[in-house]
Amino acid sequence: MSGIGALERPKKQSLDRAAADSLRNAITSGQIAPGARLTEIRLAEQFQLSRGTVRAALHRLVSEGLVVQRPYSGWEVTSLTPQDAWDLATLRSSLEALAARLAAERMDAGGRKTIEDAFSALEVACGGGDWEALVAADMAFHRTVVTLSGNRRLAEHYDLIANQVRLYIASSNRLILPMGSLLDRHRALVEPLLAGDAERAEKAFRDLAMRSGAEIVAHLEKIGTEGEGADP
Repeated sequence: MSGIGALERPKKQSLDRAAADSLRNAITSGQIAPGARLTEIRLAEQFQLSRGTVRAALHRLVSEGLVVQRPYSGWEVTSLTPQDAWDLATLRSSLEALAARLAAERMDAGGRKTIEDAFSALEVACGGGDWEALVAADMAFHRTVVTLSGNRRLAEHYDLIANQVRLYIASSNRLILPMGSLLDRHRALVEPLLAGDAERAEKAFRDLAMRSGAEIVAHLEKIGTEGEGADP
């Protein structure tokens, strides 16, 4: 669990929430691998918190789908199965495609500036080679489009799976090398948005989500096949 950063608690934030934030960032950025075990004792020592506080933080992440509690064995970072990846890809494609259509239909000078700024931040992150910053910028770009849709209920539903989508994005991005390829994929999303082309924007976002999903599913299935064929 060396990928966990130091615990920082902003004013008026509870200790368990601060610990959950630190763990969430480490998980969604890929610093803590899917399937990794998390022990209350080690986390309590690392954060210098009580086990009860750490346990409360872990329960928060369970509710977000990032951690699972295994009977008799403790806590574990959620592992994406091929079915999980397909579920998230199809759900994400529906939500983001609708958001892109609505955002393109409402596009104005302010919206174009917001999209350009979000893409520029992603471009900077790609150039920096920092995976954590890249995942954050990638997620921020997609969340920006959802916000620009102007549909509050759509945004609320997206927030319900946001952390799982971020974990999905982290997994997807690591399959796409070099980082320039990732930037090209997002450039194809930006162009129809800036042009206010609702149909093309909707298709671009749906296609990217499903393409990324297919890549993750294929990767996970390959890993599963290799694991089944390994020597005991």
